[in-house]
Amino acid sequence: MSISQIAPYAICCMGIALCALGQGPNTTKQMVYASYELYSWQEGNGTWNFRLTPSPSGVNVSAEQVFDKKYVLSDVGVLKRELSRLPVGTTIYWLDHLTGIPHETKDKAKLGYPTSKMVQEIRHYAEAHKIKVEMLSREDGH
Repeated sequence: MSISQIAPYAICCMGIALCALGQGPNTTKQMVYASYELYSWQEGNGTWNFRLTPSPSGVNVSAEQVFDKKYVLSDVGVLKRELSRLPVGTTIYWLDHLTGIPHETKDKAKLGYPTSKMVQEIRHYAEAHKIKVEMLSREDGH
C-alpha cells in the first residue's frame, strides 16, 4: 500500500480518536465540578486548623470526622497545598458549624472562621486556582 492509500484511513482513525476524547467536531465536553466542605477552628495556642473533605451531598459530617487528627491541615500553608491539588471549577463550602449536630467536640474544639485577613488570603489563593469559596455561616441562617 502506498502513502496515498493509507492517508484516508489514518485521518479517519485520528478523527475517531479525537471524537472519543471529546475534542472532535460537534462534541461538547462536559466538565464535572467537585465540591468540598472546609471547616476551621482555633487551637488554644492561637493557631488555626482546617479540615477539607469532599462534600457528602447532604449527609451530616460528624465532629469525629472533622476533628480527626490524621486529616487535620495544621496551618494555612498546608491548606493552600491541598487547595492547589483540587480540580479547576471546584466549589468549597466553608462552614462554621456542623449541620444538625453540636459543633463542639468533647475536647471543646469549636468551629469558626479565622480573622478576615486570613479568610481573604485563603479566598484569593483559591480564586487564583479557579476555585470558588462560599462562606456558609450559621448566623446567615444556613
